[in-house]
Amino acid sequence: MQKHLQWLLRSGVLLGVVALAACNAGSMEEDAALERSGAELTCGVSQQCANGSTVSCGSASGVCTSGTDNGGWVECDGARTYCAPACTCSAARQFATATGAGDRCPIAYADARDALEAHVAAQCPAGACGIIEVENGCRAIGSGPWVSFEASLTYSYSCLEPANCQ
Repeated sequence: MQKHLQWLLRSGVLLGVVALAACNAGSMEEDAALERSGAELTCGVSQQCANGSTVSCGSASGVCTSGTDNGGWVECDGARTYCAPACTCSAARQFATATGAGDRCPIAYADARDALEAHVAAQCPAGACGIIEVENGCRAIGSGPWVSFEASLTYSYSCLEPANCQ
């Protein structure tokens, strides 16, 4: 009987050790999870710009700042991003002419207009302002059932500047 009692006692001690190990394993996992979540903490910062846009950034190291000088900026981990400058209409005027074709004059003018809009977009990255459109005329090309029309348009415009403005 004494052997049986010793066996139960040893089994109980062993069971207690296993249970304690299991409890400690659970808390080690919790500690590891807390350490991981601490490493994932971030900061974020935003700055409202004068032109109505917003610049923002975030950091895993927790170093985020912002300021209003030079139009506004945000900085995360030493990388500074400035607000884009406000747009102004350049005083310099540019001119472009395009010809379009179609089976009627309105369609030919629309074709010319599409070509001019593509040209202006390529010349003015931030957009154009003060656009003046002049119809230079539309004329029939060909005769009989194969007649088509050719129309010419001229745009006078200025570009918004600087090129990176908003």
